[in-house]
Amino acid sequence: MNGYKKILLVTLMALPFAALEAGDAAAQSADCSAAVQRVLAQTNGQLLSVKVAKNGGQPVCKITVLAPDASGKRRRKMTVNARP
Repeated sequence: MNGYKKILLVTLMALPFAALEAGDAAAQSADCSAAVQRVLAQTNGQLLSVKVAKNGGQPVCKITVLAPDASGKRRRKMTVNARP
């Protein structure tokens, strides 16, 4: 088998696994929507980003918000870990 056919074969074999991982990540990130709503309500902040990570084998939502400080004049960036 020449080099191009090997590369094509390996690529075609890897596609189903890549699709499975993308689907799994999408399903996990969808689970973070309730956690995001809770954090936004608690901090009165603006959502910057959401990432799904594993902590001890359990999914954890890493939610980064821009929230007002105690004086209410400045906003600070903070990351909150929440369970989905």
